[in-house]
Amino acid sequence: MLQRAAILVMATALCGAAQAKCSRPIVVPVSQIGKVMIINPATDEVSGVYPELLRERGAAIGCAFLFPAMPRVRAEAAVREGAGDLLVASPRSPQRDAWGDYVPMIGSEWVLITMRSDPPPASVEELMARPGIRLNAVRSYNFGPAYMAMMANLERLDKVEYVADPQTIVRKMAVGRVDYAYMPSNTFVGALDELGLRATLGPKIHYTHLSGIPVSTSGVYVSRKLPAGDAAQVTALLEQLSRENAVLERTRKYFTVAEMMSTFELPPSAASARNDGK
Repeated sequence: MLQRAAILVMATALCGAAQAKCSRPIVVPVSQIGKVMIINPATDEVSGVYPELLRERGAAIGCAFLFPAMPRVRAEAAVREGAGDLLVASPRSPQRDAWGDYVPMIGSEWVLITMRSDPPPASVEELMARPGIRLNAVRSYNFGPAYMAMMANLERLDKVEYVADPQTIVRKMAVGRVDYAYMPSNTFVGALDELGLRATLGPKIHYTHLSGIPVSTSGVYVSRKLPAGDAAQVTALLEQLSRENAVLERTRKYFTVAEMMSTFELPPSAASARNDGK
């Protein structure tokens, strides 16, 4: 409740100054996700792919954006409850479809990440069967039903530990306290970079595809509690970014081709659904 009140006070204070065509600034709760969303811990200044694009395109149509920093699980809760308006860099899931309208931005296939020297599991079934392993996952991540089913089975087998953020997984993998992680390759590389380990630890990391979890997309959820006029303007902006592959092109500024193995243009079916307004 206090979080919601604080965000709305900030939005109201900026509304008059922004002279925006949107009725008020659009609230985008953010947490550190590689180079997609970057938070300076000393100043709370927010940058990265999504903040840059939203600020640039928002200025052109008269919509201002606020980027309050908070843990990812709180960011999703804020948008679900109406204290925030957009959840960015989000895979689609049935749970999120219940409260938001989804605009896909990029194709996404998460990968298995390890420093181990033995051949990695090639499938979900092989991962489950491997004895004595420990996989770490970020607590708030949800890559869809197949991912959630895998995590539930790993929990049942006592083979998973949840942590607060990718940086924690990087630190633990560096000292041998975790065998595997599962997330986008560029998210993990971004965490390496933030910790100053990209040059030293990066070459030791292996990224492999894991069969059994389908390719999906990543995009933006627009809260259904956002006023209709604002939602229409913001959705139009997001759909234009999607058509231009703007998120993919901006992300390429930060990563090599190998580091972006999880990220690619929208699959035709996802692009068709976007164009049909679904």
